[in-house]
Amino acid sequence: MPQLSSARIAVASTFAIHGFVSGSWAPRIPALKGDLGLDNADLGIAFAGLAVGLFLGTRLAGRPIDRIGTRLPLRAGLPLMCVALVGPALATDLVALTVAFAWLGLVSGFLDVTMNANAVAVERGYGRPILSGVHAFWSIGLLAGSAMGAGAAALGVGATAHFGLVAVVLAPVAVLATRGLLTGEAERAPIGGEAHAPLRRAWSIPVLLLGLLAFSAFAGEGSAADWSAVYMDEIVGVREGLAGAAFVAFSAGMIVLRLVGDAISGRFGPVQTVRCGGLLAAAGLALAVVAPHPLPAIAGFLLLGAGLAPVVPIAFSAAGNLDRGRAGSLLGMVVTIAYVGAVLGPLAIGLVAEAVSLRVALLLPAALALVVAALAFSVRTAAGARRDAGVTDW
Repeated sequence: MPQLSSARIAVASTFAIHGFVSGSWAPRIPALKGDLGLDNADLGIAFAGLAVGLFLGTRLAGRPIDRIGTRLPLRAGLPLMCVALVGPALATDLVALTVAFAWLGLVSGFLDVTMNANAVAVERGYGRPILSGVHAFWSIGLLAGSAMGAGAAALGVGATAHFGLVAVVLAPVAVLATRGLLTGEAERAPIGGEAHAPLRRAWSIPVLLLGLLAFSAFAGEGSAADWSAVYMDEIVGVREGLAGAAFVAFSAGMIVLRLVGDAISGRFGPVQTVRCGGLLAAAGLALAVVAPHPLPAIAGFLLLGAGLAPVVPIAFSAAGNLDRGRAGSLLGMVVTIAYVGAVLGPLAIGLVAEAVSLRVALLLPAALALVVAALAFSVRTAAGARRDAGVTDW
């Protein structure tokens, strides 16, 4: 048990560092854009590089994880991600910025799959849900990184100095924090002494259903990140300084529910937790759209974050336990589909908002939250599921 406790702390630290780095660069985009003289179209190209990198990273992670485990890739990759953060600040033109973002995305996507596979292995050792709490540390790290980035920008600290400081401090911390990660066969230990039957095909119905569920949840998360402040500004009509309150509420709801999500899932089971979370998220966003006033809108985004909070951790837990011999490959597939949702969701909202209105467009992630509720049955292989629930075959 001491080894499991150390492994849990180590993987939670990995999530926190990954989240901090991921949150550090977003507040500095205006500075990077201005320093290089880019327009919005140029910035879109640079972000496309990031998206391509994320996609490739999630696709490349599976087989190495299944062959050599997660410890070595995490111990080498996490400090590398900290150093890769400096790349965008050193870019001298659009091509260099796009390549830097692509590299950062590739390392980030690779680590996302790897650290989730490791967390699932730790959860398997505990024999009960812990993944939601681990994901809470990513959300906390993201919020802390964003806050530091915003503070650095407000103080006039250059992006190079800011990113360099993050890299210099966090890279050695990452090396130390990952010492307690699980090793060897411990990653393949079954839940509760049992192993689920191996899947006959990698791209199977269970994988696709979990991918669609994660796609829907990530689309909702991405929509809140990209459009909540715009909605508060253009539709609700709050002052510019308060426009970010909706996303703060969303983040707070997500962090709090992820901290208690494991207890909820352990008590009611993963299927019921995901189903109720999807319904809560849909109701929250519907409230924000139907009542475009500050308090209901902020409350609606708070409920959206709370409802979506346990969905992705449970979906990843279910994917990692479909076939523990190929946990990396199966997780990689589900994470890849999820990232597509994070990209396409906000993009679809922008297109619908341009054609109709932003209020109507925000009904899309509300509808996808209902998809989450409808697909809740697909998480039956997650930790905490009943052993007699028919989870061994599809």
